[in-house]
Amino acid sequence: MMKNREKDQAGTDGPQMAELCAKVKEYVENEDWESCMELIPKYMEQYPDSAVPHNLMGIVLESQGKHPEAMRHFRAAWSLDSTFVPANRNMDAYAVYDRTQKVVPAYTMEDCMPKTEPGALQKTSFFLRSLLANRSKKAGAA
Repeated sequence: MMKNREKDQAGTDGPQMAELCAKVKEYVENEDWESCMELIPKYMEQYPDSAVPHNLMGIVLESQGKHPEAMRHFRAAWSLDSTFVPANRNMDAYAVYDRTQKVVPAYTMEDCMPKTEPGALQKTSFFLRSLLANRSKKAGAA
């Protein structure tokens, strides 16, 4: 069945799944549901133990407004691999979906990572370095 199934750093099942995620993301952005429905089931059959195709099918179904069916696929993905963060994130995000906020689906582990914006510590250290630099310039001028 599955040959050499090792998880890569992105939390997928290797390059085949990373490519699948990229294709499906593109199809969803273009609302090409037919291509999604042709492609994903093939991967479900080829990789029956992988959570990735079920997570992607959940995203596609949710994008089409088929919430109950989408949640079944997110749960199937979680059942196959409870450590697969994107499925967990999607299940949580869509379960509390209040229809007033847009949910950004998690295709891969990268989509689950927090966005890197400077926090209070980085801002404070930058401010302190600026003060010290200005102080040094003033001391050198005196």
